[in-house]
Amino acid sequence: MTGSRLSLAAPAWPERVLEPLLASLLGMLVVIGWVAVPRSTPWALLLDLAACITAALGAFLPRTGPLAFVAVLSVYAFIPNDWLTLGELAALIPILGMGVRRQKRLRRVLAPPILVLVAYRSVAGEAFSNAWGYIAFWTLALAAAWLVGDAFARSRAAQRLEAEAALAEQRTQIARDLHDVVAHDLSNMSLRAQHALLSSTYATDDLEYFARTSAKCVDDMRRLLRLLRANSVPNSAETWQEPDIQGTLSSQMERLRSAGFTVTAQIEGDISVLTGTIPHAVIGILVESCNNILRHADAAEPCVILMTRTEAQLDLAVINSGEGELTQKPGRLGIIGMQERAEAAGGALSIQNANEKWIVSASFPIWTLASARPVHG
Repeated sequence: MTGSRLSLAAPAWPERVLEPLLASLLGMLVVIGWVAVPRSTPWALLLDLAACITAALGAFLPRTGPLAFVAVLSVYAFIPNDWLTLGELAALIPILGMGVRRQKRLRRVLAPPILVLVAYRSVAGEAFSNAWGYIAFWTLALAAAWLVGDAFARSRAAQRLEAEAALAEQRTQIARDLHDVVAHDLSNMSLRAQHALLSSTYATDDLEYFARTSAKCVDDMRRLLRLLRANSVPNSAETWQEPDIQGTLSSQMERLRSAGFTVTAQIEGDISVLTGTIPHAVIGILVESCNNILRHADAAEPCVILMTRTEAQLDLAVINSGEGELTQKPGRLGIIGMQERAEAAGGALSIQNANEKWIVSASFPIWTLASARPVHG
């Protein structure tokens, strides 16, 4: 999972597992029924198993799988009436599966022949007075599978919309941070330029400061535009305040300790002078990493937070022991948010599982930050 880009889309495993699972259960029922009724012909068993297998194909072959099932189901119209079969029940599986996959057109085309075939098989050899009962049963059963499939599809669509809305909210927050950083840097440039004009001095340090800060603003604006996409930047007229990495670290450590965790932190270098987008990214990653520790980690195992700042780079690492996979769920976009925050600050994020330890690490180059502080005249 190192540095990989996580997909926002909801996982597809329900669509892949549902039909094979139902077909397997029906196949087991078919085999049990055939063993319980020895006089049943083995050809009926083979036909029922073929119906179960083709009913599950839609999960892997969405277009051709249901067509293959209809082809097998049509064989039931020509077998003797005394064959004891259960494979007709498999007709409910592709109707349900096509609804889950939102294959509305294909389902509308195949549902009528499926209903005709299963109803014909049930009423063959029956009295006319009994036929309506079978027809009503199959109509209601297929309608129920139809509605359940639609409900499942709507639920999945709602989850995806919720995930997209949460991600858009995070991107807007990151864009707000970038917007504030750029506004702050431009204000400092303006103040320093005014000071240089008033003092009638044009030092080399001033020119270097303008060059570095303007280049940084251009990079930040490019990242902001990539993040915004269709979102709008909120109006930021609030007083600027640099985010407090040290304060956030202390509060998160206290939060973990209150939950029973043993936490140690090691900081090398001066992090109090960091400015720009990096402090926002560090705080966002640190907070989300602590959230993951609370959700997944074993409180009996120690947690370690490492932060190293050099003139060229800032490195952050959060190490803990955790259970299971840090999988992405709809509406829980912490990992994607950490990745986007790191990228917005020009850095990179990686998540590794080594020696039963989860390691969240992020690196940020800081060569673009101006070494000179703004001068206020």
